[in-house]
Amino acid sequence: MQALERSPAVCYILDSQFRIIYCNPAWNHFARSNGAPQLTANTVRGFDLFGAIPSALRPAYSDAFQHVLRTGRVWEQSYECSSPTLFRKFRMRIHLLRPKNWFVVTNTLMVEQPHTRTATCDPNVYVDANGLITICAHCRCARRANSDQWDFVPDYLRLGADSQVKPNHGLCPVCRAYLYRFD
Repeated sequence: MQALERSPAVCYILDSQFRIIYCNPAWNHFARSNGAPQLTANTVRGFDLFGAIPSALRPAYSDAFQHVLRTGRVWEQSYECSSPTLFRKFRMRIHLLRPKNWFVVTNTLMVEQPHTRTATCDPNVYVDANGLITICAHCRCARRANSDQWDFVPDYLRLGADSQVKPNHGLCPVCRAYLYRFD
């Protein structure tokens, strides 16, 4: 536990029912620095992890945890978790803790730099007739409403509860191929 407490990686422990039972200080720092102080360790303990994962990503994460449980081997995957101003790439690793079948999940920052390629926020391009914008649950790009083209639009990462535009999570073709490359 001391190693997790000192780690700069965002780490958490899940029980066998995938409930969060521990978050390290880096978790709290990440939550606060990304405008989500309501998601610090004290408030998320006991929470079902799969309740927070967008439905488009649940099968991939379920497969990952089942693989770790079945094989006992560490599973790892790179993923993007950008903010409106920063491109960030992380490496997630899932470790099994026996004999309780708990999981330690670590998320190590690999790259962090200002965005270099972004599209402008044009509701006529990205918002569908129902007022929804489809955002990739993995890379956070937005799908053009009448096309299969996906662009990174930082403004859509700032959507709040009071916005007229509502996000709808999906997976872009590149992320679908990346996450489900073994299908």
